[in-house]
Amino acid sequence: MFARTFRIGGQFLKKAVESRAGRTSMGVIAGGVGLAMVAQYAEVAKADEKPVFVINGFYMSMREKYTKPGKSIYFMTVEWPSASLSWEDFRAKVLGGTDPSAAAAGSVRNDIYLNWESLKLPGKPNVGDNGVHASASPFEGMCERLNWLGADLESDYFGAALLKAGIPKQTVLDWTIDPQVPFKGSKGSIFDFLEDMDAQPCLKKALDISGVSYNSWNIPSVDKNMAFVFIKPHAVTEETKALVKSKFGSSGITITKEGSLDAKTIDEKKLIDQHYYSIANKATLQKPKDLNPPAAKQEKFAEMFGITWEKALEDGLVYNAADACEKLGVDGTEMEKIFGAAKKAGNSIKFGGGFYCAKVEPPKPESSGGVAAWFSNLAGLFGGK
Repeated sequence: MFARTFRIGGQFLKKAVESRAGRTSMGVIAGGVGLAMVAQYAEVAKADEKPVFVINGFYMSMREKYTKPGKSIYFMTVEWPSASLSWEDFRAKVLGGTDPSAAAAGSVRNDIYLNWESLKLPGKPNVGDNGVHASASPFEGMCERLNWLGADLESDYFGAALLKAGIPKQTVLDWTIDPQVPFKGSKGSIFDFLEDMDAQPCLKKALDISGVSYNSWNIPSVDKNMAFVFIKPHAVTEETKALVKSKFGSSGITITKEGSLDAKTIDEKKLIDQHYYSIANKATLQKPKDLNPPAAKQEKFAEMFGITWEKALEDGLVYNAADACEKLGVDGTEMEKIFGAAKKAGNSIKFGGGFYCAKVEPPKPESSGGVAAWFSNLAGLFGGK
């Protein structure tokens, strides 16, 4: 009853009781609760506090933005001649940087940021809700068409070129979930290796990474850049659609297909989980013990938090986002706030692409100062220790 009334973990109460065993009487009694042991409990609770490390704690809230009933995305498949617009300029100047407030003037994201009220958005855009997503490379564009639209690898423009160049189909499919691949003596994200490249050099680099032998004159010609674009759920309005289409038209970008995908479809087909596979997998499916941060990052972890990665795992202090929500009794939105607060406080580390870890502060009880402080103060009122 005591534990339930005051939301105290049974293990803490047991320790407190055991620590008082054999001593003098419980002392002051109020409502059947021995207050003389309260300060002792406060000390035990404080001593029992352990750090909690969470992997990709922002993901559960991110997912909810796409799967909540009533939400949807509005997608467009687009293409343009590589010679007239580089992929790098497409992302930097047409789309705009990740932070819409600092994105290039005249870019889609900056225009949405500046005009969010007239576009009928529910709030001012930010880094997470920045209006629009677009592929980071021709390769990622292919991956996203396969995922979101169920496109066929053999008939996809860039996918067919990869196969024709000699890269095995299974290798290409394995790459769609952004694995770490060896290249020039080191390992890295396949997506990172191919980011911001036009179609032709992207194809050649993919061949180099694959290790397949080829002759330069036999490499298929790919003179078009093709991307997958979608307006994010918070920004799906007719006004936003018109803005994006106008910007693409004035930039020489052709929309070849467009449409909507609703939350039910996104959730049931796990489209958002596949889209953010590297992040989602670590947040919901893989357990921390199965992850392997780079050695240099593990050293940084130990330096930052005063405990090695191996010890944190051994002591059961590291959780993926889904398990952390259950342990701390919070939902995705609250977890994002907790994780964000840790990042703001400098208590987070990026282990690699889609792999973030933060030392979080568990939510405090509603009473001021936390449970331990509250009990300590209460004991003082009754003349306890």
